[in-house]
Amino acid sequence: MRIDQILRRLRCFWGADDGLVTLEWVAIAAAVIVLGIGVVVILKPSVNTAASSVGSNLLSAVNSNT
Repeated sequence: MRIDQILRRLRCFWGADDGLVTLEWVAIAAAVIVLGIGVVVILKPSVNTAASSVGSNLLSAVNSNT
């Protein structure tokens, strides 16, 4: 392959926007996933505490009615 063909292909590659758009969507999807995981990690202890409290209150209410 000649050097001018290589340079022409490189110019075409750098000038194309199709790959950039795909890369942007992948980056956005990855950011959404990372933020979702972060929210779950932050909220999990509070949700576990609340669920445990609700469960124990429900259990005591059921046991007091029987």
